[in-house]
Amino acid sequence: MIKRNSRQITLKNAIEIIHNIPPVIGSRRLPILDSVGHILAESLYAAYPIPEVPISTTNGFAVVSSETTSAGDQNPVTLTHFERIDTGKVVGNAFDAVIKTEDARMEMDKPDKITIRKNITTGTDIRKPGDEIEKDQLILPAGTKIHPFHIGAMAAYGFTSVKVKRICIGIIQTGSEMVMPGTRPAPGHIVESNTIMAEAYLRQFGTDVIRYPHVMDNRVLIHGALEKALNECDVVLISTGSSAEAKVFTASIISEIGNILFHEISMKPGKTTMLGIVKNTPVFVLPGDPLGVQTVLQVLIAELLKSWGWTGPEKKIIPVVLGSPASSDKDIDEFGFYAAAHLGNHYSAIPLNEEKSRQMTSVRSNLIIQIPLGTEGYDAGDIVNGFVMVPVKGLEQTILIAGVYDPSIDRLTEKCLKEGIHIRVGPTSEISALTLLKNEACHFALVSNEEDCSIYDTDHITGKLGKLKLVTKKEITHKKVRRVLELASEI
Repeated sequence: MIKRNSRQITLKNAIEIIHNIPPVIGSRRLPILDSVGHILAESLYAAYPIPEVPISTTNGFAVVSSETTSAGDQNPVTLTHFERIDTGKVVGNAFDAVIKTEDARMEMDKPDKITIRKNITTGTDIRKPGDEIEKDQLILPAGTKIHPFHIGAMAAYGFTSVKVKRICIGIIQTGSEMVMPGTRPAPGHIVESNTIMAEAYLRQFGTDVIRYPHVMDNRVLIHGALEKALNECDVVLISTGSSAEAKVFTASIISEIGNILFHEISMKPGKTTMLGIVKNTPVFVLPGDPLGVQTVLQVLIAELLKSWGWTGPEKKIIPVVLGSPASSDKDIDEFGFYAAAHLGNHYSAIPLNEEKSRQMTSVRSNLIIQIPLGTEGYDAGDIVNGFVMVPVKGLEQTILIAGVYDPSIDRLTEKCLKEGIHIRVGPTSEISALTLLKNEACHFALVSNEEDCSIYDTDHITGKLGKLKLVTKKEITHKKVRRVLELASEI
């Protein structure tokens, strides 16, 4: 059970606090090509009509329509007042219609005359001024997220640059135990990865991100880094790694120069998340756990940006069938990382061992399931909502394998991906893997001892994968399952 204290609040209350933070309104002008992904800060209106003058929509002859009134199949009319014209060319003021080349006949020795057998009306085959867009007509309203296909219209209507909303997020990494990527960590040290992940995620919202140099666990240095970020950014994220000392320093600094809105959240992962307001700027103190940071980014930071009008990756929710029970302390909101795929006539999800490898759990997962506060958990077979972190269509191409790990699974994953088959592995015991297979929660169980298959009392077949065995149900209806067996036998 979580021991509550006055500093810890529920996830629901944390989100309510975040929604009440006044939005930051800033802007800058960008070349239209660089504006993709950004949000328009002002509405765009056409500065002039397009076309500005009448133009021909065909190759032919500009004529006066009233002079063609009597023309017909049995009554040819000869015109001497006309002008040859090509598609897109300006129609002179003396004319009000265009007749197509194929509807007129010109004698080679009489270029000053054409004969027509068709009458046309005013405006025929002419684009009038403003046909495409009128002067002062709205092109895109303020608040629009600019997509690549907006750029063509901007360029066509005379824009070379546009004013876009600007938000700058500063990220500070603290922790004396941290080393930079590319450095092999000595015992007791950790490669800094959380802030890089955060920057990559936040850039999907069209925000500017500044990642500041790493700061050691020193109160003066942390204070200085925060002050610099506050002067340059609209939101600040501080990643304290696993250092308790840095957390204490950071909390005391925020309390001294600002106000802490909450110290902890009753959720897992991400419990130690802190939020303060300093100089009207929200300052988030992130947990050191990679999965905790990932959860905070998607559940809290994204909510702040969304409430300010910034949109990022689509949050797609789908119903999934749980392959095994999921338990939780009912006094928290818990987020579990799963591997999911389309299996039979439903989506199935199997849990990942989050404690064994936090980074690889992030790599292997494609779905997050929330067990809300007040819920003790779910049973195997329950249908619950899951947040998909990949395109849903990709679940159709995914094969779930549960069981023990062996390097041969890595080679199989590489071979399958070349054929568009995505392997998702849920590391677990052989008995658990066979149970998942029996419950039709995965496509394969990976085992080392075929004798264990005795608990799988349904008809099954066994394929070879290196020194291991791939077990699946005997009747294979999924052609990708059959192909995986074939590829596994080659390893």
